[in-house]
Amino acid sequence: MSKIAIVTDSTCDLPNNVVKEKNITVIPLNVHFGEETFLDGIDIKPDAFFEKLSSSEIHPQTSQPSVGRFVETYEKLLKTHDSIISVHISGKLSATYSSALQAQKEIGNENIKVIDSMNGTLGLGAIIYKLAELNQEGKSFENLIEESEKLIPNAKFMGLVPTLEYLAKGGRIGKAREFIGSLLKIKPILGAVDGEIQSVGKARTLVKGMDFIVEELKNHKIKTLFIVHANHSERANLLKDKASQIVDSKNIIIAEFGPVVGTHLGPGSFGVGFISSE
Repeated sequence: MSKIAIVTDSTCDLPNNVVKEKNITVIPLNVHFGEETFLDGIDIKPDAFFEKLSSSEIHPQTSQPSVGRFVETYEKLLKTHDSIISVHISGKLSATYSSALQAQKEIGNENIKVIDSMNGTLGLGAIIYKLAELNQEGKSFENLIEESEKLIPNAKFMGLVPTLEYLAKGGRIGKAREFIGSLLKIKPILGAVDGEIQSVGKARTLVKGMDFIVEELKNHKIKTLFIVHANHSERANLLKDKASQIVDSKNIIIAEFGPVVGTHLGPGSFGVGFISSE
């Protein structure tokens, strides 16, 4: 077992098999349907969540993990690891990073490094995936921190949502508000820019939105591409077919938006996450 633990949160949307293979610790956020609270990806999985989302009269709310959950996780990991690198969803999108930072201060261990990814979903996931790979290669604690500083500005996420309704309800719409008045005319393409959700393009149809994303991929050198979808595997597979002209299909990983991210993006959404080396 590596002496360095890699920790993230459930908004990374990495598939379970990847999490296990790369020995990543994922701390779940919370999803609230009225009085009911579920741990993201543990108490409720994507399929069950989207079914509940479409049938419930209550729009779910989300919340960050408690400081106590982070403390408990860090203390447990320190029994078998020398140090921890904990990378989380942008502090502008969630208080998760703040909870992690408070936990580190409470424990008072300098071998716990808490990092704001300035990203979310598979933008965050791509960072974690690469750090976990480097960790398994035996990189030092200091080297991994240095690598994270290089990865963050090169981590990209682009996604397309059929409607901004869910982002608006969740208050995560950021600088994409300009699209609200023309929802019937265009499909907004969103990205994480400076830690916020911003508009990075627009398309008349979902397929044209895919083509926009694929054209953008051509501007980057990509080793591993993550394609993520919200309860719509057909769109993910179509996007994979289109992206395979740029990235070897063996290096394309399909994932699902988890319940927390799905709350804000809504069903039918899809996107890509990757680290750009150019």
